[in-house]
Amino acid sequence: MAIIASGNETYLLLTGVHTDTAVRLGPHTELLPATCHLNYDEFANLMKESYVDFAVGLLVIPLVRSQLHVTAESPKQLAVRAWNAQWDCLLLSALFDQTVLWNVQSDVPAEMIGPSTAINISNYHLSGFHIKGEWKLTTADKEWLEKYFETARGLISNPRFQTAAHSLASFRWHTHARAQLALIWSGIEALFGIESEIVFRVSLYTARFLEPDDETERLKVFAKVKSLYKHRSAAVHGSNIKGDAGLAVKDSAELLRRLVRQCSEMNQLPDIETLAP
Repeated sequence: MAIIASGNETYLLLTGVHTDTAVRLGPHTELLPATCHLNYDEFANLMKESYVDFAVGLLVIPLVRSQLHVTAESPKQLAVRAWNAQWDCLLLSALFDQTVLWNVQSDVPAEMIGPSTAINISNYHLSGFHIKGEWKLTTADKEWLEKYFETARGLISNPRFQTAAHSLASFRWHTHARAQLALIWSGIEALFGIESEIVFRVSLYTARFLEPDDETERLKVFAKVKSLYKHRSAAVHGSNIKGDAGLAVKDSAELLRRLVRQCSEMNQLPDIETLAP
């Protein structure tokens, strides 16, 4: 991955997520609508130094519907913030059941890209590219991002949350349900750091963390987690996965997504000392 920076602002052009209005993600980062109007010949001229860059850009540019606008007081500071903004893309992937990729970087907004624009292929990885189309942010999504995204970003420095978010953002890069389940559950287990009586404890702590005030829902979550963990065990130990493996992946990912969102809203990771009965 190559992130470059000059001046005081840069744009990461995104696929996989679509916003029709600006969304503030922090004091120096906002998610903006984006559409690139370059035609084939114009883009070919911009990328004439590299056929690989041209191929990646040609694939990605028509699908860009949003962009991260990153600002800073100096090029050095901008480089750091732009590099860290890649985690913002992974967080967006994790939060919205989507693969958000940042393959193209520009020194101007997508709509203003022209013959003199500095274009950079910032990410050559296309894992999960356009598997599910794009996620169009709702009003509720935008409100959640403006309220909690900075908190989620702050938690990324914790290895437990980092593992959970990255697992959730990247499990679709694998095509095998067993690998997907193993990765998702590594994220769930990382949040709790449990080393013994794992099935019972992860079920109990998850239920108490997600439903602290509703006993009926807490019992439902406990039973659901315990059931899903059986699929996880079958996946990692090579035994038969009973039932629909795809559904087990979907439900496990949704469970991890609830946990990541709950951590973000509470600005803390699960504390097993307080969750224990």
